[in-house]
Amino acid sequence: MKSLLMIAVLAMGTLLAGCDTLIESSQERSRRINLQNNLQMKMIVEDWDYLWLQERNSRLTQWHPYLGY
Repeated sequence: MKSLLMIAVLAMGTLLAGCDTLIESSQERSRRINLQNNLQMKMIVEDWDYLWLQERNSRLTQWHPYLGY
């Protein structure tokens, strides 16, 4: 009886754990991380331009400065 109970507990533990696999493969994970890093690098370039006041001119004013480029 004790061994039957132990087998039942182990079977329930196995069933509760299930056969769930990974949501994404290593290639998908690498692709996602590379995409995020690429986006972060684009953002850092824009932030750097804003820091040094090199962003594009705003079209919200009636006076548009000409910078020669």
